[in-house]
Amino acid sequence: MRLFVAGIIKNELPGLLEWIAYHRVLGVSGFLIADNGSTDGSAELLKQLARLGIVTYMDFPSLEGQKPQLPAYTKLLRTCPSTADLLAFIDADEFLMPQDVHTSLPDALRPIFEDENISALALNWANFGSNGELFKEEGLVIERFNRRAPQSFNVHHNFKTIVRPIRIEKFLNPHFAELRYGRYVDAQSRDLILHPKHGNGVSAEVVWSGLRVNHYPVKSLEEFLLGKSQRGSAATANRVKHKAYFKSHDRNDEECNIAKSLSSRVHDEIILLTNMIASLSVVEENKVRLSLPKWLKLKIRWS
Repeated sequence: MRLFVAGIIKNELPGLLEWIAYHRVLGVSGFLIADNGSTDGSAELLKQLARLGIVTYMDFPSLEGQKPQLPAYTKLLRTCPSTADLLAFIDADEFLMPQDVHTSLPDALRPIFEDENISALALNWANFGSNGELFKEEGLVIERFNRRAPQSFNVHHNFKTIVRPIRIEKFLNPHFAELRYGRYVDAQSRDLILHPKHGNGVSAEVVWSGLRVNHYPVKSLEEFLLGKSQRGSAATANRVKHKAYFKSHDRNDEECNIAKSLSSRVHDEIILLTNMIASLSVVEENKVRLSLPKWLKLKIRWS
């Protein structure tokens, strides 16, 4: 079972390679990423990863009067390769989390999607706070932020969706897809029941058994102010995520080290990806040298 991850990003460079490395460690086969006008080097990194065959990169600038996330999701669905059995739509601050880190994501998903009637899976959030960090510190996101809200936290009713791509008509919001046919289930393979008040994208019950989505919406105060607060929302016009958002999501009630236990493997994968990217520069430099006239090659050699 081949799982791909799809999403739209903007100026996510500090944590982007970790996010990709983390999901590769857990068995994700590929990434479909739309870049919404990044200016911090995110687009350049994605283009390098695309040359390595790890990412399918899409330039997706905002159009006047239109929020980009849902149109990007539509295009990502259309470009999804036929080899992808499942496609997870998440953001760069969201990490798919099996409760058993020794189980890959495809293996964790297989018992659910063995039922051919299931077309989509809703995975609830687990909201992680700042751990009291005011400024950005060294280390991975999954290392630095290991305290979260309790399962009863109301925000955890939000979910993200993993789909069989060919069975999706469209996304009604970034959390919820309209199916052509089939069942929409929770992590216990039960038919999804939407929240009676909030509806699409919000579940009546918070289910963490088996799988969930670790959500790191604030990180340190510095990262929040320089990142999420300035980016705004890719889905909701005029939504400002500032003081009230930080205070309500900065929950550090309980310690949880499940994701942190993957740190060593994620570090190794980051090093591997970094070396692969570096090798591209060497190859390109050699290609340029091969195309140069002989006198210029000699000049470069002796300079």
